[in-house]
Amino acid sequence: MRKIIILLTAAAFFASCGGNTASTNETTTVAGNYGNTEWDASETISGEQLMAELVGKDSVYATVAGNVAAACQAKGCWMSMSIAGNEMFVKFKDYGFFVPKNSASHDAVIKGWAYQDTVSVKDRIEYARDAEATEEEIANITEPEVKLTFTAEGVMMK
Repeated sequence: MRKIIILLTAAAFFASCGGNTASTNETTTVAGNYGNTEWDASETISGEQLMAELVGKDSVYATVAGNVAAACQAKGCWMSMSIAGNEMFVKFKDYGFFVPKNSASHDAVIKGWAYQDTVSVKDRIEYARDAEATEEEIANITEPEVKLTFTAEGVMMK
């Protein structure tokens, strides 16, 4: 069942991110709330705490703070965050919201599910294209990768 959910989520991602590279959020002010805004950040944990809570578990529901390392340059439909020295891939629940494409280097608080996920070569290439990687960088993607992943219900961007 989990594999079916992951496949459906990946299909939804490609439907929402692919194609048109024009976006209405190219110059949007970054600070603000995206997605579910009916939560507060009072229960925020650090990246180190998240990593400790994940030990021996499939997933953890948490509110985590970190710095945005990159955002999808096609539509803002994913981002990566620096969490306790690790890069965490962040996607958005049901692709129900996007973040500004200029979110990199901003601090954010995210709420949702953290887990380890195997990212296929096809998906890695698509994400690299969304991040405007060079053809050489894309050509070097030849194997799946296990990544720390987070499905966010909401994002508070600072």
